[in-house]
Amino acid sequence: MIPNVTRGQDMGDLVRYLFGPGRANEHTDPHTVAVADGCWSEGFPAFADDSELSELITDLEAPRKLFGTEVKDGYVWHCSLALPPEDGELGDERWATAARRLVEAMGFSEGSGRAPCRWIAVHHGKSTGGNDHVHIAVNLVREDGTVANVFRDYARTQQVCAALEREFGLRVVEGRRGRGMPGIKRGEREAAARRGRPEPARLTLARRVRAAAVASTSEGDFVAHLRRSGVLVRPRYKAGGQHEVVGYSVALRERNGDAPVWYGGGKLAKDLTLTQLRAQWPENDPAAAVDAWKSGQAVREPDSVWLRDESAWEVAARQVAAARERLATVPVEDVAQWAQAARETAGLFAAWSQRLEGDRPGPLARAADVLARSAQLPRGARHRAETAGQHDDLRGVALVVMYSRSGEASSWGEYLFLRTLRNTLRALHDMHTARQELYAARQIEDSARHGLAELERARQSLMDSPGAPLPPPGPQIDPYGRPGPGPSLGR
Repeated sequence: MIPNVTRGQDMGDLVRYLFGPGRANEHTDPHTVAVADGCWSEGFPAFADDSELSELITDLEAPRKLFGTEVKDGYVWHCSLALPPEDGELGDERWATAARRLVEAMGFSEGSGRAPCRWIAVHHGKSTGGNDHVHIAVNLVREDGTVANVFRDYARTQQVCAALEREFGLRVVEGRRGRGMPGIKRGEREAAARRGRPEPARLTLARRVRAAAVASTSEGDFVAHLRRSGVLVRPRYKAGGQHEVVGYSVALRERNGDAPVWYGGGKLAKDLTLTQLRAQWPENDPAAAVDAWKSGQAVREPDSVWLRDESAWEVAARQVAAARERLATVPVEDVAQWAQAARETAGLFAAWSQRLEGDRPGPLARAADVLARSAQLPRGARHRAETAGQHDDLRGVALVVMYSRSGEASSWGEYLFLRTLRNTLRALHDMHTARQELYAARQIEDSARHGLAELERARQSLMDSPGAPLPPPGPQIDPYGRPGPGPSLGR
């Protein structure tokens, strides 16, 4: 829920706009959803003609005119509360609740212990951009002629919106706490369509960077994995030479001779800056990293016996399940550890999406994108090396996802791997629910129940078909994702 506060000197102009057709005839059903107690317009939702509007305006302006009070910067306080288009519509009853909460929090009502202000909340459907919203118009001159204090009104309205998001289960505006992801602009979507891409380049790049990061034990590994994924990579050196890398940019290879569009790590997500990524590699060698950036070499497919073994997927599933078990001991208040778990799991989904879905993102890509939001930390916080080390198992299995055999012999292990990843999603869902971050919880649940569940059912059908390979002998992962005893996956 996004607030927008303005000030003005003419209540009449504002009210006539709110009940008028709007700038693009978008006001199809303007009506009040809440008003100050005792106002003439209480219980009078619509205004059929100008005489009724004039009466409303006179009623709202009465205290200022009675006392002749002048207010610096304007006596009209106007705030709109808007939902993102994907949140749908809130309904009159909830908008009324939202308006009253805002009025109370700002001290405009009798609950402040002072004379109340006169105000009205008007709802008239969606904006031209598809945002359901409500307008609250307030006369800052109180019933006794004093003026309401609107000091820090922007911060106060943000606090109200944060509480309403939790109460109504709406999308949390994470940028309010510094946890937001960069928004995709309309121009980026249009550019993707022109280039024949199914999504904006920034989304694809963010997943490929996450996949490379989760598979890497050093900055040099990261650069090599990125290049192997087909991403164009360039470093940003510290001023004065090429002895220290302080940042990086990535781009997709363009067709038809188009110039590549470059994005710095921070433009992909806050946790994908080079500073934040380096926190994942406590043994990183800066000199070797500079050499890797300059070399231009991509990583070669590992020539490891365990990656060629058909049981590699099952062993990877065991380690994901073990990491999920450890999450059960992490307090929901430990933001850093939960963000790290989300980050690594997002990287695994991103790596698997790159292998199976390629340039046509599907449910694996969507799961990675949803978890990427859970991986964002509050403003000023950083992913810590000691936290990253607790999730080495999740990072290690990325090599299986990227390079191990996939097919009939590994189908049982891949089925288990998908199942245990879904169980990790369930743990992250429960964490968000416990924190009252209901929108994030719902997004994770939707991803697990729909696209990923369909993939799991398809895998199950394959396993049940005649001639399918039998599960390997020995201890298995149970239906809840708990690991039995088994080997550990090395790097």
